[in-house]
Amino acid sequence: MARNEYLKAKNGPLVWSFLGVNIALLLAIVLSGKADLTSLNAIWDQMTVKDGLTAIGLPVLAIILTGVLGDIAKARIVFWRITDSLPGYRAFSHFVHSDPRIDEDSLGAKLGEFPSDPKEQNALWYKLYKKHSDKLTVNEAHRTYLLTRDLAAVSAVLICLFAVAAGLSDATWKLQLGYTTYLVLQYLVTAAAGRNYGNRFVTNVLVEESLL
Repeated sequence: MARNEYLKAKNGPLVWSFLGVNIALLLAIVLSGKADLTSLNAIWDQMTVKDGLTAIGLPVLAIILTGVLGDIAKARIVFWRITDSLPGYRAFSHFVHSDPRIDEDSLGAKLGEFPSDPKEQNALWYKLYKKHSDKLTVNEAHRTYLLTRDLAAVSAVLICLFAVAAGLSDATWKLQLGYTTYLVLQYLVTAAAGRNYGNRFVTNVLVEESLL
């Protein structure tokens, strides 16, 4: 848990910037009825100067939005699975065979027969993670996964909140539709990134164990 909080803290400024750009875009649409670069820059300049919004408001809002959903809910948003969402549940039934860097024979000699039950797979993989959590490849993969996971979760929340806010504005229906499409695409891209980095996190742990 402590390591997760440390990595999330390192990711904080990136999440704040991501949220700030989204807020600036929404305000540009609501206040000016435009989504061009000039309107976006004008709103962003005001946000970064007035009342310390960037220094105080964005971190607080980011903490709230990323805390609205728990880890399991975030995993479901990223991996599109209701049960056994995390890739650790498939560590030995799928991922151990998917990465050519993993020496399966070495792992088999150390761990014995690979578990097939998803919960047992995740439990064994987590033990290996704790063993290798200080390795650079594992630590960086973990940090990047947490970042993209949180961005995907925030993006999903923004679809619900910001699309409604834009729909209540005086912007044209075409702009409202385009903005909603942008929010959906933003979520799909961040979720895809989260899946890729989450899978890489799992395989990096297996690689480190197989190299011992």
